Amino acid sequence: MGSPRSLLAMGNGKLGRSICHFDLPAVTTCPGRSSVCERVCYARRHRFRTRAVQRRLRWCLRQSRRADFADRMVDEIRRTGAIVIRMHVSGDFYSADYASKWLEVIRRQPGVRFYCYTRSWRVAGIAPVLEQMAALENCRVWYSADAETGLPDPRPPGVRVAALQTAGDDVPAAADLLFRVQRLRREAVPLNVLCPHEAPLGAERGTNCGSCGRCWR
Repeated sequence: MGSPRSLLAMGNGKLGRSICHFDLPAVTTCPGRSSVCERVCYARRHRFRTRAVQRRLRWCLRQSRRADFADRMVDEIRRTGAIVIRMHVSGDFYSADYASKWLEVIRRQPGVRFYCYTRSWRVAGIAPVLEQMAALENCRVWYSADAETGLPDPRPPGVRVAALQTAGDDVPAAADLLFRVQRLRREAVPLNVLCPHEAPLGAERGTNCGSCGRCWR
């Protein structure tokens, strides 16, 4: 009898090998998306378009809808010894019920570090669950923002803001972290907010999320 299929995937080029992730189909599971992020979304390009990846994302979505999702995720975390988990390299919290399942997982695994970037803060029914996540010591919640969404106001306690820059003049001064589309990554911006992986020197040194830790520590 074969081993059960894993919910978590291990690392990628940006995350490094030490960070696990759980993913969903992009756009269709992103109720808080803006036209800006949908237009430039990396999870709609390259390897994400392959049949194998698309099949896995659809499978993960089906698993996320199951009543036993939280139990299965907790069990897998314990069995694999995962220590850092990114919720959604692709996709987002598509409902309050789904977000609540992750909230349960985070609460039941206080020794594991969880983090996410989400635009679902723009959905009134989901935002309260995200605020509960952000209040937990072992979870780092980043609200994703861009020129269309603007910055969250007020910003809930414990929440940090990651801004997406798609043009040279749209650098939000109040953002805690800046991600840029590929064509802008050689332009000068304040280094204290720039994702180290996207900085020229960071790219040359092979900096990844596991070695940096800024978003999840």
